[in-house]
Amino acid sequence: MALALPSAHVFEGMRAVLLPHQIAWDHMAWAVGLNVVWTLAAALVFARQFRAARVRGALLSIGE
Repeated sequence: MALALPSAHVFEGMRAVLLPHQIAWDHMAWAVGLNVVWTLAAALVFARQFRAARVRGALLSIGE
């Protein structure tokens, strides 16, 4: 479950740098890829919620 988060790969990469003195490029690639996936998922959820709020007319009453 933790490997689905980019931060887990960042920490694993840092552990690889500190202990055997080598860079774990695979963990870096996974972290970047997961960042892209999570950002796209968040953008899709936001767009869906925004569209639903526009349909319901909820955006007009936000500031009132």
